[in-house]
Amino acid sequence: MKKSLLAFSIALTSMPALAANYSIDTRIDAMGGAGTAAADFLSAGFHNPALVAMDPDSSFGVLFPVIGIQVRDPDELIDAMEDFGDVYDTFTNDPTNSENRDDAANALSNLNNKLAYVSGGIGGAISIPTNTISGSFFVKGYTEAVVMPEVSQADVDAISGTTGPGDVPSTLTSKGRVLAFGVVDVGLALAGNLELAGQRIAVGVTPKSQQYYTYHYEVDINSFEGDDWDSDANRTEESAFNVDLGAAWQTGPFRVGFAAKNLISQEIKTVNRTREYTYHIEPLYTVGGAFVTDLFVAAIDVDLNEQKRFSAPSGPAIVDNTQLVRLGAEFNAFGWAQLRAGYINDLEDTLDGTVTLGLGLSPFNTVHFDLAAQLIDSNSYGGSAQLAFTF
Repeated sequence: MKKSLLAFSIALTSMPALAANYSIDTRIDAMGGAGTAAADFLSAGFHNPALVAMDPDSSFGVLFPVIGIQVRDPDELIDAMEDFGDVYDTFTNDPTNSENRDDAANALSNLNNKLAYVSGGIGGAISIPTNTISGSFFVKGYTEAVVMPEVSQADVDAISGTTGPGDVPSTLTSKGRVLAFGVVDVGLALAGNLELAGQRIAVGVTPKSQQYYTYHYEVDINSFEGDDWDSDANRTEESAFNVDLGAAWQTGPFRVGFAAKNLISQEIKTVNRTREYTYHIEPLYTVGGAFVTDLFVAAIDVDLNEQKRFSAPSGPAIVDNTQLVRLGAEFNAFGWAQLRAGYINDLEDTLDGTVTLGLGLSPFNTVHFDLAAQLIDSNSYGGSAQLAFTF
């Protein structure tokens, strides 16, 4: 990994809005993100507010911090975009050199139809389950970015056709572009249990305030710098109110959950460069199932609808929509240590399949330290860590 990708990743985790379903939870990250029925009371606000009430015997819990980052750059696009500036400068300094000309034309052409994704997040929660109304106050931040060059074939042809200094293109119309969205949620998940026909059903609601950020960085392709995208000039900011709903039913070890997140749709505009983009926040409906025992948990989540992100009235299509299926399992060594694994599949084929792994340590079942890793390919990966205390 070159320094440009590292700088890009660090920028995400150092922003005021920082974790792709807006959930942050290392335990569930290691289980493929399948938390709609399998999350615990402490992280319920991130996944399904009803789960705050599923463990009323627990008295109190604190989760802080949880932090994670994910990079999906299978073609090493970010590095290639930064490197193109040097290749192009070499060409313009000696345009009669056929090797320089071919290198520049090929380097630009090879950027076409490539995308890279980077996301990062941070959060924390305080949860109090009771036999009546349980509550979880949480704060979480999330940022996701898509890096998308726009290559003009006319630029490639102009470079290829150069025979002398007079033929060097005065400017390139190809662009380097970064679109990013960030959100900070401050919410209170409230839940209670109902008894219907002898069955236990938990229902929950999360009113929350949200602060939205968008970033639109656009520059000539030969001037692209991966650490310039998050400047104030590229940023817009808005605030809004939103709400999540959830329900969970359990009989014996079997549990079914349903979560409806961000029920109030929002549209946030970016800075207008050669074009303006819109980020869409729309309801996301997820159903989950879990088999939960003291020593073993197996879980599955399925998004019932597609999650849309950026759109624009013109220009190249933005391939960033997702609809995920998540699978996960946890093996618990008598409350002292946990091994976890999972898999994420995107029904929209935007994201490659992801294997997840994790380890938890929980001495006396009071202090909990968790690590998770996401394995995608040699240049796409993710990881998260969290610390929690339960009493």
